[in-house]
Amino acid sequence: MKIMRLLYVFLAGFMLFSSCSNNNDDSNNDIIIGKWRTIERYESDEPQEILPCSLEYYKEFKSNNTVAGFIVPPNTFPDPCNQVYLDTGVIWTNLGENNYKFTLPNGIEYISKMYKVGENLVEEYPDGITKLVYEPY
Repeated sequence: MKIMRLLYVFLAGFMLFSSCSNNNDDSNNDIIIGKWRTIERYESDEPQEILPCSLEYYKEFKSNNTVAGFIVPPNTFPDPCNQVYLDTGVIWTNLGENNYKFTLPNGIEYISKMYKVGENLVEEYPDGITKLVYEPY
């Protein structure tokens, strides 16, 4: 009888420890989190030129579901090489199935499809025309 109790305790302990799950927030392990630099741009599947100065700029998807990166200040447009770093106030949400909703500070929302190809991150814009490929920065 002692052997049966010991076996029962052992089995119950094994089940208890093996049934524990990882309670980490899934957004902290999201594929988009990190700093990404644009290395390719496509319009209607046709490659577009990436300006050499923009290769030093990056977009950062943070684990707190915000986006930071570089923008062109309004007074310097259209000079694309005169960009500044800004915590943009954009909020991202993983909707599942590679769909991400981005909410701009003015309330405008859009959904992009984002997925990994090797180490690179691909973003397909909702217009169905524009596609960006990012590498880790």
